Parts: sequence; C-alpha cells; structure tokens
Amino acid sequence: MPSAEASHEPWKACYSQVAPRLLLFARQWLSAADAEDVVQTAFVRFWQKYPTAQAEHYPLLYAAVRNAAIDLIRSNDRRTLREESFHSTHAEPAYFETSLDRREEADRIQAALQHLSAEQRETLVLRIWGELTFAQIAETLGESINTVAARHRYALQALRRILKPNEHERVGV
Repeated sequence: MPSAEASHEPWKACYSQVAPRLLLFARQWLSAADAEDVVQTAFVRFWQKYPTAQAEHYPLLYAAVRNAAIDLIRSNDRRTLREESFHSTHAEPAYFETSLDRREEADRIQAALQHLSAEQRETLVLRIWGELTFAQIAETLGESINTVAARHRYALQALRRILKPNEHERVGV
C-alpha cells in the first residue's frame, strides 16, 4: 500500500505547476490575498473530487477558480450592501509580478488590459498566462471555440492599438 506522502505527489506536482497560473487568473477579479484563498479553496475542492490529479483535469481547475472567485465577489457584494457604512475597495488586479526595472512596462500593460471587455481580458489571461488551448478555454468558460478565438484576436488587436497606436496604421491600402 502506498504511503500517504506518495499519494500526494501528483498533487504537489500539479500545485507547483498550475497554482501560479491560477493565481494570475484569479487576480484579474480579486486582491492578491483573496486570490490566494480562492486558489487554495479550489485546489482542496478539486483534490476531493479528483484525487489522482491527472493533467487532463487541470483546465477544470480554472473553472473551479473562476466559480470560487465569482462566489467570493457575490458574497462581498452582499456584505457590502448589508454594511452600508463601509466603503468596499478592490485593488487593481495585477496580472503578473515583475522586477522593478520592468514595473513601468508592466503598469502600461496592466492599464491597457483594463480597457478590454471582461470577456476579452479573461480569454487573454487564460490563453497567455494560463497557457490553455482555445478548446480548454471554451470548456472552462462554456463558450464555443470560435467565440473564444475571436475574443482572443480582438483583445490582441485592441492591446496593439492601445500600446503602440502609431505602429499599426495602414498606409495607402
């Protein structure tokens, strides 16, 4: 019979591989602390349902994190309504951490991401930082692959226009 430690090895590998990406995904809606809580909660719930931690189930973790984040946001909104005397503040989501020398560029990109629709931003984060395929994103979001691909394409076009407005103009077509 395998030891308890050996049975947790697949989950340790899964956590070390996927947790940083899930944290980035959750941080588009939540503060850093809440995002960490949501990711940990999603992992525990997921581990209970899929104790073998197989790679084909990893995209479902994104759906679990997304649902947990939405649940937490709704809970916070309800609490805020009950406690009208308190003003709820949500930190700007941070999509990635950088060294100080790249912070300015990171701030520009993060500001540009805020100009995208929530759907485009979510798709872009899942594709680039989550490294999911369009099929996995479609499954996670409950959308068609064509919709996901279009959102990704439009998000990239919008980012190009925002970040490099003069570079992508066509002349004399």
